[in-house]
Amino acid sequence: MKLINNNNNNNMNKSKLNNAISKLSKSELADIFPPITRNNFVVRENWFGRNQIITFVNNKGQQITYNHDEVLKVMLPKLKLMPCWIKRKYWSQSTDMPSNVRDVVIERVDLTK
Repeated sequence: MKLINNNNNNNMNKSKLNNAISKLSKSELADIFPPITRNNFVVRENWFGRNQIITFVNNKGQQITYNHDEVLKVMLPKLKLMPCWIKRKYWSQSTDMPSNVRDVVIERVDLTK
């Protein structure tokens, strides 16, 4: 019985946290969730609302910077049909970002030149 109550409390705490995050300004979000560098392109459901700026280098030597929320908005209709998203609410790609969101990129810098 305690396990069920703990799960309910965790869900309630997550809901309260998400509600508080949704009320923050872009400036406040940037202070709490500063830009990050990763080894790959990634979107996660639980990062939505953070306005997180993410940078990675693709397999062509291009450094790509994107806003997680803007990219996820474009990708979500297709992701909702994918088993990996349904199960984990997470999707990543190590080679590049999907072609349908390449126009949402904040910056693309060719590091090979």
